[in-house]
Amino acid sequence: MDLGSVAIIALVAGVAGGAIGAALVGTVEAVLRRRTTHSDRRWKSFVQVKQARHMYAQAEASAAFLGFDLDSRKVITLARQEAIQCGHSHIGTEHLAVALRVHSTPVLGMIWSQLLVDLETMRRRIEAAVPPTLTSAMPTELISTPRLSTIFAMANRIAAKRKREEVPPEFLLMALLDEGDGVGAQVLASLGATAQRVREIVDTAQS
Repeated sequence: MDLGSVAIIALVAGVAGGAIGAALVGTVEAVLRRRTTHSDRRWKSFVQVKQARHMYAQAEASAAFLGFDLDSRKVITLARQEAIQCGHSHIGTEHLAVALRVHSTPVLGMIWSQLLVDLETMRRRIEAAVPPTLTSAMPTELISTPRLSTIFAMANRIAAKRKREEVPPEFLLMALLDEGDGVGAQVLASLGATAQRVREIVDTAQS
């Protein structure tokens, strides 16, 4: 029982006195115990929800890596970092698009050398559509948006269709643009990185 509760009981006892005071003290103690128990239950429930969300985020992050090669895993890590820097609690297509533009592989280098997508222009357009959240608190739990999970599944299907055991970053880019409705895909397309152009470059690189 905290000091505030003790003070309440003492006050009741002092005002009432005698047998009446004792009875009132007993009643007040019972009420305070019930209140404390209810507060404890609410706190435990809150902690359990936080733990469940953290476990879900960890499981989702692990599942996101399934079937991806090392470079694609680095891209996803960059996307997470981008989301944190923006103060977002989710990882969306906008973060994936920036990560794909930042990360360097031979095929991605070929794509960006031909399409000339300027990173800073890309960031400005993304921030205009999805502004950063101004907060001093760093997000501790990042959940992938349903659209991003769909893109991951599409990338795996592209790899299977092309008889690749793992998903390279260019397949993530192709899936992002094929899905087409996310902010990341729309900004890339506005800068000339359309699904058709990227596919043409990837096909040339793999031929």
